[in-house]
Amino acid sequence: MKLPVKLSCFFYLYVFSCYSFASPNLVLAGGALKTCASLSAKNCESDHVFVNAKTHALYEVNAESLSRYRKNSTEFGKFDEILYSKLANIYSSLGGVQYKKNALFDALNDAGFHNDDIRSLSDVSYFLLLDSLEVSQVDSKGERLKERVSLAHTKEKASVDVYNAFLQAAKDKHRKKRVERQVRVGVITASSRDPFEAVDFYTGVFSNPDIDVQWIPLTPALQHAKFVSDMGGKGCENLPHFMAQFTLFDKARLYPERAEKQTAWCLDETLALDTLSNLDGLFFNGGDQSKTLAALTTPTGEPSTFLTHLRALWKADAIVVGGTSAGTAVQAGGFANGRPIPMLTSGDSEGALSSGVFAVPPVSQRCEDGSGCENHLLDNAVTLNPVGGLGLFRYGLLDTHFSERDREVRLIAATAQSQQQFGFGVDETTALLVEPETQANQLSFSVIGKGGVFIVDLSEGRIEETRYKEKAKRIIAGSASFVPSGSKGTIREGVLNIDLVKQDNAIPRHANKKGSADGVWREQAMRLCRNAEETSWEHLGTTHVLKRSAQSVVQRHNYCGYAYVPFLVFEP
Repeated sequence: MKLPVKLSCFFYLYVFSCYSFASPNLVLAGGALKTCASLSAKNCESDHVFVNAKTHALYEVNAESLSRYRKNSTEFGKFDEILYSKLANIYSSLGGVQYKKNALFDALNDAGFHNDDIRSLSDVSYFLLLDSLEVSQVDSKGERLKERVSLAHTKEKASVDVYNAFLQAAKDKHRKKRVERQVRVGVITASSRDPFEAVDFYTGVFSNPDIDVQWIPLTPALQHAKFVSDMGGKGCENLPHFMAQFTLFDKARLYPERAEKQTAWCLDETLALDTLSNLDGLFFNGGDQSKTLAALTTPTGEPSTFLTHLRALWKADAIVVGGTSAGTAVQAGGFANGRPIPMLTSGDSEGALSSGVFAVPPVSQRCEDGSGCENHLLDNAVTLNPVGGLGLFRYGLLDTHFSERDREVRLIAATAQSQQQFGFGVDETTALLVEPETQANQLSFSVIGKGGVFIVDLSEGRIEETRYKEKAKRIIAGSASFVPSGSKGTIREGVLNIDLVKQDNAIPRHANKKGSADGVWREQAMRLCRNAEETSWEHLGTTHVLKRSAQSVVQRHNYCGYAYVPFLVFEP
């Protein structure tokens, strides 16, 4: 199938002065922003110690927690007599005890409730168990213990660079307004299964004497509750029941002040709009992008008043929007190439070719971490939301955790399936910085951080598909670019231009035949920086070919930077 957009040729015409970049209004990180925090001490410099901080979640098995579990599971789920009896056996044998999560599961194993039993629990039963047993940790003064963050002691400085790029952009927006107040940054934690727990981390990341950081308590449950209230029902008064629909239980016990704030925002929409109007930056966390989309749209799929107002502020360059992982993926949307830009939600490169790309809800996050899986798709097929996400990035699909998880084929297949011209994949600990538009649909971008941004261009691409029974085989051809940190680019009238930064002392890394955390595609592409005209390899049952053309450009970098290199991916 010939894709509808066609360009006669590629261009590589550079005058350095045309790349005069303004303060970005999008800071889109690819995830894995490893940060020194009390719950992630491995990311800290070795000599740093947190004082009076939460260092791990704890779960208790005692008379009180057993009573909570019975009450919550009866009210919000289905009471599991067998699981309850195993917990009661632990209590009768050991008395009241507290565990970290893995130790709790070990105790259940010893009581006869094995790992297979735990994995077979539904999401509702699994999270009812954990939420009901979680300990409310307090310090010597009776105040809630918080996760603490220290950017100053973070080992991975590229993570700090990404955070600082967002903060600097927020300061720039604030400076333009000439208002006499602190710089204000909001954080939305809706991508997390537990948005309450994630608040301490993100407010800790951005807290400093110059920044007023605020939690924005939007969640899918709040949108559903507000919708019912607007229809005349008792939605906001029954928020815990709506939270239960999203496998979130008993949070008012652990975070009473946050539960109260969420209820207040549900009852009075002006609180959300007034807060948003006075923000200079808004950051979205990682997790599940479908949850964030549901937090900013109504149950009928319409943009919420908050989202409509956010789009207007962002378009006026009055606010910078940042995100990491899911917080990046959710920004894709709008229309390009005459079609809606979808939002990628799950799946991998192997499943993209062998099973396909489907417009269905994503699988449970427990499928990816191996804890259990209620709605596993055949062979990890790729899923997407065909109508897209929040629509602030309107130039193509967005993908994250990119080179490290070999998601090139996943992005290529999803871009081809949705008949879009461009797809962008952002590496971990890396960010794509997007400038405000000076003309409609004209993109200017740069890359910072540890890795780079992969761009698939299917303007002259082709996709062919054959099917045999349930299996499908696909052949996809197009043009690939890898824009490393420090490089810049534009898209003007559908033409991609990339300015690769030259590093004379850069030594391209050597490919690892067994693959590595760097990703096989990125490792194999480094051969182009060793003067290879073509490189090909087999991975996960798929053949990949990169072959230079007369328009291709390659630049030595810690990771091999390249532009306009024709590719071919297919199942042999």
